[in-house]
Amino acid sequence: MQWWNDFIEWFYSDAGSHVVSTAIVPGVAILVAGIVAALIGRGSTKRIVSMHDRDERASAVTAMIGAARRAANWNSLSAPEQQQADHIALECDVRLRLLPLAGSNLAADWATHQLTELKKEAVSFSFQAAQSLKEFKDRLIDWQEHPGRAKKLFKNDLDSWAYEESLGDQDLAAQQRAWEAQQAATMQEPDAPAPAAAPPATRPTTDGDS
Repeated sequence: MQWWNDFIEWFYSDAGSHVVSTAIVPGVAILVAGIVAALIGRGSTKRIVSMHDRDERASAVTAMIGAARRAANWNSLSAPEQQQADHIALECDVRLRLLPLAGSNLAADWATHQLTELKKEAVSFSFQAAQSLKEFKDRLIDWQEHPGRAKKLFKNDLDSWAYEESLGDQDLAAQQRAWEAQQAATMQEPDAPAPAAAPPATRPTTDGDS
């Protein structure tokens, strides 16, 4: 404990007080100020990055909703406008997938499927297109605000559509096999026998004939 006693004695001496007041206290103050500045800068950077990500999400979702609005009016678009709408929809799909959000791929898959359905409803002049467009907008906005809900918002629909498509593929495969079996049976049937030739007709004899 002698070293501690020596330190205390030096600390309260004139030399110790001078070192503390001129070197240690300013050094500690500079260190604390640097830590506080770093924390403030880190917080500001995180806020800026967060605002940038939020703007990117909002921009991507807004663009996809715009693509859905064009799909809902597909029957009223000219051929060049339809081509442009398809190009924009493809870009929106890529932008959604590149977002650093949970479930961005699920959202893009769901949105692409719904765009196709909106086109079909618009071509058939279905009033369902307006309701589907509203649901499309609400789902994407809800996901953009709460990315953790992606599975709840999109995965169930995607699984249901995949199951329906698999059933359709099975029916189509069964029909194809039945058609092939019918064709094979038709080719294996023997040719039908030709009908027997009728006997030649005989002229009735009379008494005058020899």
